Amino acid sequence: MTLSIEPRSDALGAEVRGVDLSKPVDDATLGEIRDAWHEHLLLIYPDQTLTPEQHIAYSRHFGDLQSHPSGRHNHPDYPELLLLTNQTDDHGNSVGLRDGGSVWHSDLSYMAHPSRGSLLYSLAVPEVGGDTEWANMYMAYDALPGDTRRRIAGLNAVHQFDQEANPRLSPPVAAMAGPEDHGSIWSKKSAAVKARTPDVVHPMVRIHRESGRRALFVNRRFTIAVEGMARDAGEALLLELFDCSERPE
Repeated sequence: MTLSIEPRSDALGAEVRGVDLSKPVDDATLGEIRDAWHEHLLLIYPDQTLTPEQHIAYSRHFGDLQSHPSGRHNHPDYPELLLLTNQTDDHGNSVGLRDGGSVWHSDLSYMAHPSRGSLLYSLAVPEVGGDTEWANMYMAYDALPGDTRRRIAGLNAVHQFDQEANPRLSPPVAAMAGPEDHGSIWSKKSAAVKARTPDVVHPMVRIHRESGRRALFVNRRFTIAVEGMARDAGEALLLELFDCSERPE
């Protein structure tokens, strides 16, 4: 098969064909894929059929893997995999996280070493709705007014996993319905999970190690404050940055 990479939009995303991820991928092809990832930020691989082992094996080509720190909805046999599903067991408990991604976020930004990326494998998708959206944070940074870029240069922001610390979010009633293990991002965090996910501080603007480009690194879900700034002023600044980064274009 011949590798082909077709851009899908002006902002980000490309479709990758001509590679079977269930089989070993040679170094030359991996190099082309990495280059495409750095250019397009999001890669889509249609028509793939993977076992959990193959999913994990391909993911390892891009770096060491992190298991989700909550542990509650990790695959029982493959903790590197997080289950995103609305399915329930015989007792009505969710077998996965049913509303993960319902608020704009950057995966694991609340960890001391955030994820380089994520590899999602869709087993079943609805015919209507359920869309997953992505944002180009290079473009978000570039779109900021010059005075805002100067204002955030050198500033750090605080990231927190526990949504109860987030000043702008509150749980919808439906998210809290059902048994205790209702598979929602709003489920209460245990003391052990909170101990594994203390507040962390990251630069609001990060320079990508491969591309050298500046990207905005704040998100509505996990970024709760600007370090060293009064709460109201910091929140106003963050809301400006969120609104810019979430624009459709």
